[in-house]
Amino acid sequence: MKGFNFYQDKSLEWRWRLKDDNGAIVADSGEGYNDRKDCEKGAALFTTLGPNAPERKVSRDEESGHGPEWEYFEDKAGEWRWRFQAKNNKVLADGSEGYASEYNVTRAIQNVKALLREIGKQNSSGNSGGGYIPPSQGGSTGGGRFA
Repeated sequence: MKGFNFYQDKSLEWRWRLKDDNGAIVADSGEGYNDRKDCEKGAALFTTLGPNAPERKVSRDEESGHGPEWEYFEDKAGEWRWRFQAKNNKVLADGSEGYASEYNVTRAIQNVKALLREIGKQNSSGNSGGGYIPPSQGGSTGGGRFA
């Protein structure tokens, strides 16, 4: 199912995954959160900032202060990866896989942006949470909107 999925990892930190129409994971949280509400806020911030943020090619270890922005780079293994940084340089999201070319990673970023726009539009009616509505019941496995 398309949307955000929230879960606790082995360290009992809260994380999110963003899935596309086919159920494939296209992005995940850049870090673990101690509290589910903070995790949900991170997903909401990504939904709000991600669709219109600029993209920038960087070196793998380059630090930036230009956020919010999408950064993409070639890793040590020769795969192309992306991450999304907030204005404070905190990584809010990253890609769930490496890509064979620079073209493919920029195409993946465009696909995630489109998915975030779609999620934002579906849930923008009177919601102040950046186009994100938390699940109404059952957590990540219940009947909530993004479950």
